[in-house]
Amino acid sequence: MSQFDPESTTAVGSVTFVAYGPGDPGLISHAGARELLSSDVLVVDSLTMIDELALVGVEPTGQVLEVAEDEVQQLLDVAEGGLRVVRLAGGDFFSDTRHRATLSRILADKRVRTHIIPGVSPWTAALSYGGITPVEVMTSCDATAGLPADWPEARVVVIRVSDESIAGVVDEGILRYGPHAEVLELRALGTTSQQSRLTTWQGLDVAAVGGDRFLLVGSGVSDVACDRLDWFESKPLFDWRVLVPRTKDELRELTDQLARYGATTEIVATMSIEPPRTEAGMEKAVRGLVDGRFLWLVFTSPHSVVAIVERLAEYGLDSRALAGIQLAAVGRGTVEALGRVGIKPDLVPQEGATVRDLALEFPAFDDLIDPMNRVLVPTADVAVTELVEGLGNLGWEVEEVTAYRTVRASPPPAEVRESIKTGLFDAVVFTSSSAVRNMIGIAGKPHTASIIAAIGPATAEACRMHGLRVDVLAEAPSFEALAAGLARFADHRRSDRLAQGLPDTKPSQRRRRRKDARRKEA
Repeated sequence: MSQFDPESTTAVGSVTFVAYGPGDPGLISHAGARELLSSDVLVVDSLTMIDELALVGVEPTGQVLEVAEDEVQQLLDVAEGGLRVVRLAGGDFFSDTRHRATLSRILADKRVRTHIIPGVSPWTAALSYGGITPVEVMTSCDATAGLPADWPEARVVVIRVSDESIAGVVDEGILRYGPHAEVLELRALGTTSQQSRLTTWQGLDVAAVGGDRFLLVGSGVSDVACDRLDWFESKPLFDWRVLVPRTKDELRELTDQLARYGATTEIVATMSIEPPRTEAGMEKAVRGLVDGRFLWLVFTSPHSVVAIVERLAEYGLDSRALAGIQLAAVGRGTVEALGRVGIKPDLVPQEGATVRDLALEFPAFDDLIDPMNRVLVPTADVAVTELVEGLGNLGWEVEEVTAYRTVRASPPPAEVRESIKTGLFDAVVFTSSSAVRNMIGIAGKPHTASIIAAIGPATAEACRMHGLRVDVLAEAPSFEALAAGLARFADHRRSDRLAQGLPDTKPSQRRRRRKDARRKEA
């Protein structure tokens, strides 16, 4: 390898180590997310990391590479081309022995600029997600790479083990503590599949795989287990698998709310977006915007933002062409879409997120101060009657234009359809009547074991018309109320089952148990 030449004019890139988790991509720091979004190349352990980050609103635009066998050489080769490289991993680079070697070699090489953005330490996460209050004498032991040379002694010892090292650690633990000594085991830390149980050294499953786990052992384990503040696994929707059929609405707010209650969401697109059948309407509308024919431009969805911006780009223009036009937006997703092109709307409904809410808050036309009364509303190929009538009553002349079309999407993958049909989703959450119709059309009806939640009366009626039992009806037509309603249902369901002496299981587990019972009878 060539030595670094301080007089060289060749561009030198950088390597930034960014960590998140463990388990929860939402734990990525603001600084870490900013680095990801500005990187030229992102190196990840697995491409599934990109999907996980998208769920929390972080979507890198640079090239994505899976880590090579020679990680250090890969990072140096890319960075020496003058590129900004980000190496993303779960946990924390300093406290994870498996990442320290890479970090040390990059720092020692001194040929590229190196930055480190710390993540959440796995030791801190083990205590926090496990709901464990540290005792007066407590120590840790990292056995992911094998048995330590000197086994630590303390009232409580926290041992981190990997799938490869668990068998050796258990053998040593049995020798030191005895096969019946208590062990508090934490698995899948920080995910909605997290499991914690008080067992014994003899009761640990050394054959199970699934990533690192933490073992709490020692004379104080019983006290620790009794005093746990079980905040994470006691969430009402913890480990629930929730299906959310999507039409044209942005659902990030809903998935965020469901995640706060412990659910894992899977979105199935039931509509796809296509250009309008004819281009004449949009061409006329964009010319009108550029020529100053409209005082207001109203965006009713993120797709309408994309349609206008793309059409402006075809004319060699950008968002600056909208200067001098008042902009209104409906919904958080629409506001975020405008923000991505550097635009802040002048009017967003303060109460609610529908076109009706916007019409109620829209200013009336005043011929003394308003130079014109024309408003452009780019929409899908469906009418926004409440908005048009509301603005018309305020004295505005509204011109609608079809900016895009919504058509039924292709069926989801076979495994998703099978999960819907057999009740492997704990709940299905419908946000509109069209979501009900379209999902049943492309994927079939959910199994009766799945809990059905609807955002409003019209959506609930559409469910019933298709033979679905509605278990949850949101108290208000909002994503927050919908998620809260499903969480309350889960709480009541759990209380009822425990009162009847039944185990606290998820709806999908009930279905599998009955199926297994029938197989045994046969």
